Amino acid sequence: MRKNVLISGIILLVMGATLFFAGPYAFKSALNLGELLPFRNSYSLEPNSSIILGSIPSGKMLVGIYNDTPFLALKLIGTGLNVTKVNGNFVFESYNMESGAQNVYAINNYSSAVVIYYSVMVVSPSDIVYSTLMVMVGGILMIVGGIVVVIGLFMKPKRPSVPA
Repeated sequence: MRKNVLISGIILLVMGATLFFAGPYAFKSALNLGELLPFRNSYSLEPNSSIILGSIPSGKMLVGIYNDTPFLALKLIGTGLNVTKVNGNFVFESYNMESGAQNVYAINNYSSAVVIYYSVMVVSPSDIVYSTLMVMVGGILMIVGGIVVVIGLFMKPKRPSVPA
């Protein structure tokens, strides 16, 4: 057993575990979806009228959730918009790559009035990327650290050199 190799492997394991388990925490703080529920806003939309759900600063992402009284999909307009239905609610995200602020609109495309309940928040995509990288790098460091520990355990100790 070689103590220096073993200690190096343990240090890599600890660093990897720290990054691996801190990554989801950083992701959670970057994208706290718990802030979106319960719905913070409500608005009555007449037929063919619209409302601004949120404004997106340049380089940021708007994440939101909404539902309405007839539980139908409203028409949303925004840059890079993606809408998904989850448990009767509609989750959307829109990323602004323009130089100025952009808005996301909801339009009542039905023939009767609807009440929309919604919440939105602005997120920095770089925080999500960094937290994902933390998990990946942490996993790699844990694997490398485990390999170094095993090598350190099975390596024969150095024999002291005898001066002639």
